Amino acid sequence: MRLEPNPENIRHCAGLLQAGEVVAVPTETVYGLAGNALDESAVRRIFEIKGRPLIDPLICHFASLEEVGRQVFLSAEIEALAEAFWPGALTIVAKKQAHIPDVVTAGLPSAAVRMPEHPVFRSLLEATGFPLAAPSANPFGYVSPANAEQVEQTLGEKIPAILDAGPCPIGIESTIIDMRDSSRPAILRHGPIQPEDLQQVLGARIEDRVESPRQVSVDAQEKQLAPGRLKQHYSPHAEVRLLEHGITGERLSPESQIAFLLNKRPHFTPCPDNTYWLSEDGNLSTIARNLFRVLQKLDHLGYHKIQVELCAQEGIGRAVNDRLARAAAKS
Repeated sequence: MRLEPNPENIRHCAGLLQAGEVVAVPTETVYGLAGNALDESAVRRIFEIKGRPLIDPLICHFASLEEVGRQVFLSAEIEALAEAFWPGALTIVAKKQAHIPDVVTAGLPSAAVRMPEHPVFRSLLEATGFPLAAPSANPFGYVSPANAEQVEQTLGEKIPAILDAGPCPIGIESTIIDMRDSSRPAILRHGPIQPEDLQQVLGARIEDRVESPRQVSVDAQEKQLAPGRLKQHYSPHAEVRLLEHGITGERLSPESQIAFLLNKRPHFTPCPDNTYWLSEDGNLSTIARNLFRVLQKLDHLGYHKIQVELCAQEGIGRAVNDRLARAAAKS
């Protein structure tokens, strides 16, 4: 059931969460499937609803840095990142304290934590009084949901409520940085916040440990340090093929079973019916905001194959390309 995010419905959803239920919530990145991060039964319910393997840990969301400090060990460097980027789309992996159940963290001694910026999610956190584990609100491995309608289409029958606050303003999952050893920070997932900005705050080089799908072992079943690092992910039912950045529309086929998804509106007319675009002018933030929405739309239109143009490998384009590479990977 999709609910307007007014105070009454936020209190209703807080009551569901306090009773151990799971609900879908808007964030600034994508919609999340939220449950009490300190309640093992609620967390297991998240994994069950999504069909997510227990080796893939969840991100815990908090209303304040003080609450984060009760669950993970903070350092001066972590606090500097929090001051610069929280609330916002940065997830920090840190050494956990004993309170977070092992099922949240895939049994690892670390936890992924962040303070979300979305006002509805923040109101819900304040109303519950506990952190919320909230992976993307979709079946595991499928396209992440950028609006409540997508959540309803895939999980609506499995959950009691969806707080519908409209489209997510960013549309791509958070950046993840490994701060277990503050002297050796590393990017684990590209996202809206860029390594250069993190490096400026920390005053130290940040290693890039984002493995491409080609680098991930096909048989890998080991516990993951952070979400979004498995070989195949973000995948529609249709086969995804990648096109080089800058491809021109004149080279595309009008074949009806193939959809072409470009960075920006083609410059020629008439435009074939099977050609779509993510922005008018190639703006990377707009491309990221529209990516998951349009991929799922094309999937529902019944195309057998979706050929997608890669972005420039810069800024949030790195995150878009990472999602596309995993969407196109073969399991």
